[in-house]
Amino acid sequence: MSLRSRLLIALSTTLLGSTAASAGLITVTSYEMNNGNGASQFTTPTGGQNYFDFSYTKTGEGAPTANAGKNGSVNPIPYNGVNDAPLSGGTGKLTDGVKASDNYSLVSGSDGTISNGFTTAVSPYYGSLNGAPSQYVGWKYQDPTILFHLAGGQAVTSISLYVAASGSGGLVGAPANIALTLNGIPLDPSLYTMTSAAYTGGNPYASFTDLITLTLKNPVPSAFSIGLQLFRGKLLQDGYDYENSYYDPYSGFHNSAYLADKEPWIMISEAEFNAAVPEPSTWIMMIAGFAGLGFMAYRRKAKPALAIA
Repeated sequence: MSLRSRLLIALSTTLLGSTAASAGLITVTSYEMNNGNGASQFTTPTGGQNYFDFSYTKTGEGAPTANAGKNGSVNPIPYNGVNDAPLSGGTGKLTDGVKASDNYSLVSGSDGTISNGFTTAVSPYYGSLNGAPSQYVGWKYQDPTILFHLAGGQAVTSISLYVAASGSGGLVGAPANIALTLNGIPLDPSLYTMTSAAYTGGNPYASFTDLITLTLKNPVPSAFSIGLQLFRGKLLQDGYDYENSYYDPYSGFHNSAYLADKEPWIMISEAEFNAAVPEPSTWIMMIAGFAGLGFMAYRRKAKPALAIA
């Protein structure tokens, strides 16, 4: 085997086998989904909050698209087949860099801005949040699907989702499972792992957000469109208490949550796609290797060619 071939193999091994000192974020150029649900799905008896992607703006436009402020379902009992407010060709709350750590009810509102009822006099922290953009998109009685398009030229190694945690109250729970597709083709579940951990965002008193990490066993080109379908988890104690203390014939809870044994709401604050960044030592080895290849190419070019009679 030539020295050049051995160097190429060594470089490839170094690139594929190196550990990552840090992770770089891959830009989401757009994502597609049906908008979230809200007050018409009985968030509270008084009307409640809307968990829409209010900031969703199409690429090249200066203001949110019309569907950003519309409910993803006009029916009081939504389901996956309804697509009343499709969003495509842009980005919004799920990629705005804001990772909620507080309870979903404290960082949401009816019109896309936070309205938690606190004043700064009563609670300087929560009162100061009022008027800022709300931080969650949520779906009720559904297993929402989101299709992401990323900037090319990189390799996706993991996906981070910041979701409202189980135990947040109000019939909200973290996804129990997430299915992936690549360019519309389902990815075998054995090719990725899913882990979950509490996320506080640096606030030791916050424990209402879970960080779900999907780690790919093999890097995926960022040129692929990546689809995520989030599946609701098992009904929690708040759901059983709700059923036993208050029979609700209007919102569909009995049939769509209690009998289905699934927590009604899934809420997402942020989605991130991570690419591994090689350690400094890896870069040194790569540079040295490429320098060696360049030197070999120079010697080969400088060597006189043999004349053929």
